[in-house]
Amino acid sequence: MGSDLEPAGDPADLDDWLEYGAEMEPEPRRRFDLLVGIAVVLGLATLVGLVALWPGSGFRQPLTELSALGVPSEFYAARVTNVVVGPCQGLVTVDCATVDFELTAGPDAGYVFTQEFGDSPTTPTFEVGQSAVLSYISPNAVLRDIIDRPCAFDDTQTCRVLAIVFDSTGDPQYLEYELFPGETGPEFFVGAQVIAEFFEGEDGELEVFNVTGLSPSRQYQFADFQRRGTLIWLAIAFGIVVVALGGWRGAAALGGLVASVGVLLLFVLPAILDGRSPVLVAVVGAATIAFLALYTAHGFSRMTTVALIGTLAALILTAVLSSLVVEIAGFTGFVSEESALLTLFDSIDVRGLLLAGIVLGAAGAIDDVTVTQASAVWELRAANPGLTSAELFSRGLRIGRDHIASTVNTLLLAYAGAALPLLVLFVLSEQSLGTVANSEVVAVEIVRTLVGSIGLVAAVPFTTWMASVAVGAAPGRSAATERA
Repeated sequence: MGSDLEPAGDPADLDDWLEYGAEMEPEPRRRFDLLVGIAVVLGLATLVGLVALWPGSGFRQPLTELSALGVPSEFYAARVTNVVVGPCQGLVTVDCATVDFELTAGPDAGYVFTQEFGDSPTTPTFEVGQSAVLSYISPNAVLRDIIDRPCAFDDTQTCRVLAIVFDSTGDPQYLEYELFPGETGPEFFVGAQVIAEFFEGEDGELEVFNVTGLSPSRQYQFADFQRRGTLIWLAIAFGIVVVALGGWRGAAALGGLVASVGVLLLFVLPAILDGRSPVLVAVVGAATIAFLALYTAHGFSRMTTVALIGTLAALILTAVLSSLVVEIAGFTGFVSEESALLTLFDSIDVRGLLLAGIVLGAAGAIDDVTVTQASAVWELRAANPGLTSAELFSRGLRIGRDHIASTVNTLLLAYAGAALPLLVLFVLSEQSLGTVANSEVVAVEIVRTLVGSIGLVAAVPFTTWMASVAVGAAPGRSAATERA
């Protein structure tokens, strides 16, 4: 019976194969252990970056400063109850749309607010029953005293001076605002809450340029139509499609998406507002998103670890290259009205914000490329276990070339689509292509595309090489084992 259980062939041959396998196994394992060590080091570095750059309470300061400038921070739902088109008040030769909004939420729910809109291409079309959103400016100062004294512009006349207290972050500031003769009303009395609008003078001190009393007609303005329902249903449809096709992997990808949004809202934006370096914040934030999104969507596997390292390496390259190009090109970062408004806040580095945008914009495309390349190498290995690392790298790189060709074009179209109205404006101005490309607002988009594309291209051979090394050349492994 014992002879039936003996393996066919010479037992010495079996011993030789076992000895050969023992010699071949440690090398791929050591290679992978090295990659795991690198991933752990990068993870610790990301964690240290999060702790060092984590925002304090200082990022709340710009919010109070925006309030001082009259920028609303509160919005309430309303409904269009009446629309009348007719001559504008004070200018009967021009038609205006007078719209009544009934507030359905907020401290003045039920109040009907009326606003007049001039007839222009930018004026929205209102219909009874539409849901809208109204901005609300809350009081930001208290009237402490009313002083009668000679006017600053004419000492022969008497003006009323409002002495107000503006309290931002626990530091009360006493300021004065001079009314024109006769410019007073029942809304101005000692102790009244008022809306004061400020600007920063040459000496850095705040100066008042307008003070108004509280009344719903002055505190509310039409902000936009209500689109929350549409966005919610679209998000639900997106989730259903992703889960239907991807199953549990799709659900995990949605979890990674939620984690990415959380990192942006809880870390990246507050840290930038708190005065941290936007570039460092963007790199650390993108690295954190990469760890969360990749391991959540693809699980803790060799393939994911390789894709993660490739993503982080490409992100660092993108950050360094974008810093050099932005410095050489002499970009200021003031490419929009929003960025110009940020100059009012000393804690925000506008040029750094531009760099951060380039890094974060490229991050999503980079992890797509690295995951695809790592997955391609693993599938090639599973389809033909006999391929060597060099053969895996060569075949994986051919797949990467096709992927890069489409991804670079995707980046270009994405940035061009975002700047399409501006490009149309340049065409209408009949400026030459060189002049248009040289303007900062267009040159920035060109740099975004080219720098991001360089990061993508560099990620392909690097990730493919790492995957080829990590997967090893020892035959006989299943695809499930290699991905584990």
